[in-house]
Amino acid sequence: MVYLDWAASAPPDSAILKQMTRDAVRYFGNPSSFHTVGKAARAALERARFNCARILNCDASQLVFTSGGTESNNIILLSVLNSYEPASLVISGIEHASVSQSANMLSSLGWKLEKILPNSDGRLDGRKVAAVLEENTKTRLVAIMAVNNETGAIQPLEKLTAAVRGALSSSKKRVHFHADFVQAVGKIPINLSALDIDSASFSAHKFQGPRGIGLLYHQNPNFRTLARGGGQEHGIRPGTENVAGAIALASALEKYSQPSQGVKENGIWLLSQLAGNPTLAKLARIIPENRVNSPEGSYTPGIIAIGCPPIPGEVLTRVLANKGFVVSTGSACHSNRRKKVPEKFGGLTLPKQTLNSMIRVSFGPSITRGQLEEFLKTLKTEVQILLKQTR
Repeated sequence: MVYLDWAASAPPDSAILKQMTRDAVRYFGNPSSFHTVGKAARAALERARFNCARILNCDASQLVFTSGGTESNNIILLSVLNSYEPASLVISGIEHASVSQSANMLSSLGWKLEKILPNSDGRLDGRKVAAVLEENTKTRLVAIMAVNNETGAIQPLEKLTAAVRGALSSSKKRVHFHADFVQAVGKIPINLSALDIDSASFSAHKFQGPRGIGLLYHQNPNFRTLARGGGQEHGIRPGTENVAGAIALASALEKYSQPSQGVKENGIWLLSQLAGNPTLAKLARIIPENRVNSPEGSYTPGIIAIGCPPIPGEVLTRVLANKGFVVSTGSACHSNRRKKVPEKFGGLTLPKQTLNSMIRVSFGPSITRGQLEEFLKTLKTEVQILLKQTR
């Protein structure tokens, strides 16, 4: 089996999981206890927090351990219920369901929700963001993800934050800017101190760590969360901390936080083969269409979206799986919905037939060129067979 669905969940590092098991036994004490066992767990937890902060370039006090990206996103989005009367909320049209569905819930409670769609390249335009904000001067929160999980589009966060600050410079209250970084780790360099964002979310299982552990970065705790409990994690995420998970997250971040040269080279090669091979170019459509000739840094090389109309993406994924290649039709979270054809893919409005045919190929550093070559051969053969069957 060749696993090409890393954007859904990266295969965990076995050495990190083994160490996590040992740490779960070693640091079994409650970090809030004052005895020696609890203090040992607390010390290990804070070491993990410090190590994460060092890698992400922020202060350790700005990091909160959570159960993952969904919880981190929900903490921020729903915190507005404790902080403001209903006003305006702005998100991009490419957000993960944990952001978009939380925003929809706020909309049902009286918040005015504005969604900004990307350009045809899957990336947001700062001018478009500024225009929306100038029309919604009572905006309290803006949420824009760093890397799109379906098209691989890297959002120009520096330009977008500048657009937000400039458009709302007359506001007496600082508008909270939240960035979902769940797909960003290992794909783009991350320097939180260099970004003018207020919060960011991370999830360990996207960069070969364990499931059930994540991070929430906050530049300044200028928000009040809904959750109540024992006051752990500065009261932002109460509940007994997952010490072994936090240590494992820090280890995975240390090992896999930097973009892989191998993934870059393989991604460029795969794109060139899809676009340059006469047969494949006729069979497979790369989304967005201008990705092949885009400037470096516009897309992460490890996420590539392909459409093979009129073949349904679900059919092609099953056929490829039977041949030993695991791909997906897009976001794993969206697949839980009972809607066969999505309205958009990566925020892009596409012909219905193209949307229905989309598959996503995503991979990490352990995937080899040889495996991708075999994948392309299989893709070409199976698509040709399926096209004959649809005629």
